[in-house]
Amino acid sequence: MRSRDSASDKPAASRRTAESIESIEPALNKAEAIELDRSWSRSDDSRSNDPGGGFQKRIAIIWIAELLLIGWYMLVPLPNAGAVAGKGVSLRRGMIVNDSIPGLAIGNRTIIGLAIDDLSHIQNLPQRVPIFLTACSIAAVAIAVGWALLSVLGLDRRLGRVVSIATGYGLGMSVLGVLTLISGRLGLLSTVSVRCGLGAAFIAAMIVFIVARSFPKPNEADTSANMNMFIDRESGGGFGRFLSKIPFAVVIALFLTLMALGAMLPTIEYDALSYHLQGPKEYYLAGRIRFLPHNVYTSMPFQVEMGHLLAMYTLGDWWRGALAGQAAVMFYAPATAILIYSTVRALGSPRGAWFAFVVYLSTPWIYRLGVLPYVEGPLCFFHAALVRTSLLAWNEKTSLTARVKSWFLVGLLAGAAFGCKYPALISAVVPFAVVAAIDLWKHKPRSIRSFVAYSAGVLLIASPWLIKNVIDTGNPVYPLGCSVFGGPNWDAARERQWVNAHGPKPIAIGPLVDALLDISGRSDWQSCLYVALVPLAFLKPGSKRISIILLSYVLYLFATWWLLTHRLDRFWLPLLPVAAVLSGLGADWTTDRRWTMLRGFLITMVIATNLIYSSTALTAPNEWTANLDEIRGRTQMRLNMPLYRLDRELPPGSKPLIVGQASVFHLRRPIVYNTVFNPETIESIVKGKSRDEIIHKLTELGITHVYVDWNEISRFRSEGNYGFSPFVQPEVFDRLVSEGVLKKLDPLGAQQDLYVVLIRPDDKKQ
Repeated sequence: MRSRDSASDKPAASRRTAESIESIEPALNKAEAIELDRSWSRSDDSRSNDPGGGFQKRIAIIWIAELLLIGWYMLVPLPNAGAVAGKGVSLRRGMIVNDSIPGLAIGNRTIIGLAIDDLSHIQNLPQRVPIFLTACSIAAVAIAVGWALLSVLGLDRRLGRVVSIATGYGLGMSVLGVLTLISGRLGLLSTVSVRCGLGAAFIAAMIVFIVARSFPKPNEADTSANMNMFIDRESGGGFGRFLSKIPFAVVIALFLTLMALGAMLPTIEYDALSYHLQGPKEYYLAGRIRFLPHNVYTSMPFQVEMGHLLAMYTLGDWWRGALAGQAAVMFYAPATAILIYSTVRALGSPRGAWFAFVVYLSTPWIYRLGVLPYVEGPLCFFHAALVRTSLLAWNEKTSLTARVKSWFLVGLLAGAAFGCKYPALISAVVPFAVVAAIDLWKHKPRSIRSFVAYSAGVLLIASPWLIKNVIDTGNPVYPLGCSVFGGPNWDAARERQWVNAHGPKPIAIGPLVDALLDISGRSDWQSCLYVALVPLAFLKPGSKRISIILLSYVLYLFATWWLLTHRLDRFWLPLLPVAAVLSGLGADWTTDRRWTMLRGFLITMVIATNLIYSSTALTAPNEWTANLDEIRGRTQMRLNMPLYRLDRELPPGSKPLIVGQASVFHLRRPIVYNTVFNPETIESIVKGKSRDEIIHKLTELGITHVYVDWNEISRFRSEGNYGFSPFVQPEVFDRLVSEGVLKKLDPLGAQQDLYVVLIRPDDKKQ
């Protein structure tokens, strides 16, 4: 992966050969580099390859530090894997790597052998074709819409073709999300209307793109000169330069292949089963997007989830549509990596750009975000896009109009980040509003138009989610801010429950150290390449000032996560794209052979370890080529056997009330349920009611059975958990049995009770 610094002594033919061989870089290079502010790009560091004694000591210290880091990374106990393996079991990455080496593995099969077996059932791949094509179709429409918008703003040429595709994907998905929300609220969604709408959107976007591209852009010649500033900085030429990219291509292909196959597997993630996928499923079955009073989470911004809903309608099936939606979410990972690459290259490090690309994409967290339908994958994308486009806007010097358009794009992306989840208000909207305000003051004559454009972009994408909540609840940020705006079925007790679960945690040194260790590499799904390479960015000539700015943003993201949230590990993931940019600069801090040897060893070891770990079920479902019909039931059984039995064993036409359990996405029958932060349905039916009133309400809701998961209720009531309504006790159900409302059936599990609703002939007449 090492290449020399200069190609100036190469003949022109050799340079042309290199350009023709590389199929990925030309589109990225053609229009991506920006003219950096002189205060950021001047060489304010001493030469990193100075052969003096100071450099010798620096290299020696780096060798020692990096080797110690690798040792710690391989030997530190993994907190989540240990919990999965069992009490008292301590799993380490070194043990997992050891079990991947023939002759050293414990047992008859190596981890690599098991992974190959999971990839070998290629006869089942045709099942994935309609799912993957659906995801690709939605992605194509999103790219067309986003790219058309970039062309209207005159920014597609500045960004370059591949970067415009990547940026356009995320931007287009946010626009499609808003359009889906509006259409769904109006009851206009159906399989036919969605398919026709996607086709019409694609055609309209292409027309807009062609028309916008037909108009000459002012100062286009000057812009092109700026765009090509860094194109020839990467060294080497001809076949050698081509060979140096092969390791990167192999790593990228491996991770993306596993990620794509993993995304088309049924999810096991609790949040997805209870709202990320369950919400779109309910919208799909109802035929419209409506307020769900039993699922508070669906009142949060649902931009990513609209992609799942689109896929459900496109395929005409909520279960396979969810898999297509997951595949569409997976596309955010390579799009984010492209933006990271582009940013590092624009900052003057073409070689470091490739390292940044693979550092990000090979992180097990990113693989996990690509496979499971979390919203943090898209959120990482928008943070990477904000860094890239804010650099573009900051350095826009052609005209005020061009600067206004650039900041409008930054605002759209910040609003799209907010559309993923509320915390983006702090991580994305506010900090880039500050940058936009500073940019306003650095230009003379000053004009507030650029800041207004940023604000307008934010509101254009974010406001539909706020308006939806105002209509449904009277609170634009429901279920947040209920102490100020109020909300339906939200009292002081529920506010305390919410704050205790999701509010800031006490400040203490121990948890802070644990968090720093997790981000450094102890977390099961984190890569140690960030902490290994980020500090070295400050040693790269000309990169100190921009490194300070980027690191300040990383620290801001960490500090706000630590101080303002309940410190769920996923919530700090948006700092990874910014850290990846710094890691790319750090990887390229010098071309000294002693460093390139260490860099090669370090990156090879960590990426190989991450690939092995990502291939196991400890990271995400890995039955990549299994039969989808078989794995659908198998996944339900593994997740919750009693709930699986409930779904399969109740007679046709049954509609159970589920108490205590909300991860219900895989159930194929109608149900009544609620999340732990909503009023308990059984409580609202029974508390203070007579037998006749209870019978009437059960009949009105069509409830035929009552299923109670005492194990889940006990988990919620455990110390430090969300809490659960004290009303729900065994005595309540004993009373209903004694009054002839319910009859207890054979339990479905050790701590799961099942009751049938008894309706007498005279009860039906009431």
